Amino acid sequence: MSGSPRKEYEEAFSRYVGVSGARAFGLGRQALVILLKAVGVNAGDKVGVCGFTCFSVVEAVKVCGAIPVYLDVDKYLCIEPREILRQEVNSLKVVVLQHTLGLPGRLDQLLSACRKIGAKVVEDCAHCLDCFWKGEPLGKFGDGAIYSFEWGKPYSTGQGGMLTVNSNKLLEQVGQQIEKSALPASTKLEFILECERRVFPLLGCRSKLKSYLRYMCNKLRGKGTFKPEKGFDCYRGYIRLAGKMTSREGLKQLENWPRLMQLRRENTRMIEEHLSKAGLTLWPKPDEADVTMLKYPVRTPHRSRILEQARKQKLPIIGYFGSPVHPLCGGELAKVDYKIGSCQKAEDMIKHHVYLPTGPLLTEQSLENMLRIICDN
Repeated sequence: MSGSPRKEYEEAFSRYVGVSGARAFGLGRQALVILLKAVGVNAGDKVGVCGFTCFSVVEAVKVCGAIPVYLDVDKYLCIEPREILRQEVNSLKVVVLQHTLGLPGRLDQLLSACRKIGAKVVEDCAHCLDCFWKGEPLGKFGDGAIYSFEWGKPYSTGQGGMLTVNSNKLLEQVGQQIEKSALPASTKLEFILECERRVFPLLGCRSKLKSYLRYMCNKLRGKGTFKPEKGFDCYRGYIRLAGKMTSREGLKQLENWPRLMQLRRENTRMIEEHLSKAGLTLWPKPDEADVTMLKYPVRTPHRSRILEQARKQKLPIIGYFGSPVHPLCGGELAKVDYKIGSCQKAEDMIKHHVYLPTGPLLTEQSLENMLRIICDN
């Protein structure tokens, strides 16, 4: 071991999830760019992505010069396996299997479909640390996996990301891509993030003040997330390795994670008990899956009304994804090759779901208040 905090963090994370190796970055999307390039994605290649995803995933695909192919979802909000089988053999270089909210969907069928069309598999584990399929942790089923640790994720260092691989050969290829494309962490960005990490916990539930401070911190960061209208250029400094402060925070959070994971699982059980008492439908989970849910979806025909009432009462019901490539909308979607109507089930589910928090701030009283709004609508 070299003794550097980043190396120590990478080795600890690798041991925790049981993989061949891990590499830590400033953002999850940066990890995805490196991993996609390491598995052989080149300009002009096609990459399958979930039709219910975040812009950062598509951004990474576009930064590689590749073309995202959107695959509609099943009842779990994961890729529908038949969507993969509809693709021509060898037409997709990679499929990014997103484990939405911690759920792996029909993982055996998804992996089989990818093999049949000759696509490599990258698991998107941004939502699913300590989630399992048939007793094995998610992240061990594809060629590699990526994790995002920004503020809204179950395990978080404020910002940051990790890639993991399941072979030493791929780890070597990752190393080659890091040599070509990655720079050390920016001292300025590390300092801003450390200030956020220290200040935000002191603000408690004061969401407006948090939003304002986050806005100001993003202004201080300067160049950051792409805007679709400006194109997708992997400029020098776009990919940064995790810095010392983020790596130390990662080690601390990794030690604390089992307690937080158990709390999320207890909160999910509490949500399901209250949903059952209220006569509301529980979210489906595959029998083979053992998951820690990031958020809990509830289907409703009155999404907008519920969200407005929750906002007025300062209750943490959210809409979560507002489009198939969140947060893009309207003409922005065309800039990332998404055609309205191409993932009809995903588009329908976006219109008819709200999400309950499973994190440490959830209380039984706040849950009862949230369910009262949902039931009244």
